[in-house]
Amino acid sequence: MRADAQAFVDRIDAALTLIKTALNWDAALRRLDELNARVEDPTLWDDQTAAQAVMTERRRLDESINAALEIQQERDDALEFIEMAEEESDSDLADEGVATLDKLATRADRDKVKALLSGEADGLDTYIEIHAGAGGTESQDWAEMLLRMYQRWADGRGYKVSMVDYQAGDQAGIKSATIEVKGENAYGYAKTESGVHRLVRISPFDSAAK
Repeated sequence: MRADAQAFVDRIDAALTLIKTALNWDAALRRLDELNARVEDPTLWDDQTAAQAVMTERRRLDESINAALEIQQERDDALEFIEMAEEESDSDLADEGVATLDKLATRADRDKVKALLSGEADGLDTYIEIHAGAGGTESQDWAEMLLRMYQRWADGRGYKVSMVDYQAGDQAGIKSATIEVKGENAYGYAKTESGVHRLVRISPFDSAAK
């Protein structure tokens, strides 16, 4: 097999291994069977809250398992396609197969990240709070930049963003702000954004240019 094709296959296989490990594959398959059986139970909706929790867990698990199975099948199909192209010495067809593996490797990497977001709260909505801290106007201006950055990140992922609290700075920027981010895995993606973001620059608010 061509080296470029093998590199993509290695990426895909590594992602699949991580996805299956994160899901605890055999246990996940059994759990999905259990959830499917519960969905068939007509008494499930006697408790609306419990039923919603079951449906949410089932949907997330079903999507993760099917994504892994689809990637695995498409990888096998692409490899068979490349093998046939090489047997016929058709480089154009082989290139097409490699391009398919390239796209599939990108998808596998993306699904790998989603599989890692398997914590109890990872799939929930989240709040993001930003506080300027020490540093006066310069710090407040930087805090507003961070706010815009997180808003654009959330918008880019298709999340719904709502301003919960906003306190403007004395001359520019913000003293503090809180936004609510609603969307799948919002908390899982945002939970690592905890701590202090520091910036060192020549301040546009300081005439001495410190």
